[in-house]
Amino acid sequence: MKHPRLLSLFMSLALSGATACAALGTAPAAPSGPIKIGMVTSLTGNYAPLGTNDKLAAQQIVDGVNGKNGINGRKIELEIVDDGSDPNQSVIQFNKVIGDGVAAVLGPPQSTSDLAIKPVANDKKMPVISLGAADDQVVPVTPYMWQTAPLSSQVARVCVDFIKSQGKTKLAMLYDTKNAYAVAGHDSTRKILDQAGIQLVDDETFETSQTNFAPQFAKIADTRPDFLLVWATGAPPVVITKAWADLKNGIALMMTAAEASTLYVQPAGPAAEGVFVQASMGVLGQSLPSSNKFRKLIDDFAGPFQQTNNYYPPQFAWDGMVATTILIDAITRKGATSEQIREGLDSVDVDTPQGHYAYTPQKHAGMPDSASLMSVVKDGQFVPAPGVNQDQLAKAGQ
Repeated sequence: MKHPRLLSLFMSLALSGATACAALGTAPAAPSGPIKIGMVTSLTGNYAPLGTNDKLAAQQIVDGVNGKNGINGRKIELEIVDDGSDPNQSVIQFNKVIGDGVAAVLGPPQSTSDLAIKPVANDKKMPVISLGAADDQVVPVTPYMWQTAPLSSQVARVCVDFIKSQGKTKLAMLYDTKNAYAVAGHDSTRKILDQAGIQLVDDETFETSQTNFAPQFAKIADTRPDFLLVWATGAPPVVITKAWADLKNGIALMMTAAEASTLYVQPAGPAAEGVFVQASMGVLGQSLPSSNKFRKLIDDFAGPFQQTNNYYPPQFAWDGMVATTILIDAITRKGATSEQIREGLDSVDVDTPQGHYAYTPQKHAGMPDSASLMSVVKDGQFVPAPGVNQDQLAKAGQ
């Protein structure tokens, strides 16, 4: 095994303050001048809270690297485009940045869009580090798409294991049928319930645009589950959280990493208190002991981010940060053409603020299982849930 390389170099650079022909495989990228990177993200629409934080994190990393004379003397030129939270626009904007001569692409934050882009990326041989979380993005592996967020199956495992650890046996689920991440997470959860000894007592669906959940809530309440697990992203979880709190039925509410953000907690307000939220270790960084080997990398990113944006980095900022720094690592080691970047990404072996990432040509998902944890909202903050012990926190990310 290769000796893991710390991302400290890139973090310190980032935190201190290719052509279209190449993408199509017809000519090499220019060996000098700026390195052009695209970012297709959601700055408007339902997924704006996700895409905005992806953008902030990526820009922070790029600005820091450019402030130290770039990569081997070449500055990074980050072209950010808005897909409006629409998968059709994601494909259009993806083709636009390819036409503008980028050597690789970051994003989008929603899995439905990543899956829409996936065949285009492979056809045009354009490396994409996806920021969504559905397993289907990288399982099975295809040559030109990688993933930094936790797999939906990893999120499902954390949720089910936590429910089991609490001695509970009855679960209800509510999921968005128009969201690829939600569907994948729901399906992954169902597959592992029997072996965990947990019964699915109710399974309800909705669509992203829905705002009245009373019919689903009535059915769920009648089955008296121990937990209601919601698989959704964007605006619906806030609506669900407020309406669920109003019922005062005593049934615990659980959200996934898509809600590990101030942009969920703040609009949900007091209703979010006591909600269980699966989150990655970066989100819980302030609660990690100093013995955690990744704690310094976490603080080095979180400090400047919080100072600039007035809130602690949420899940999507961590996803965007890891994707950008891994891309920088690949370019630094292998070069800045699309094919060199592909080779670099296929040989990633680094410590990041989200744990140790290692990619191979046969493995394009990187977050270690131990970096996914269960949190609970307390006083508007994400803290380790009861039962998440200090040993787990110390070893998270390894």
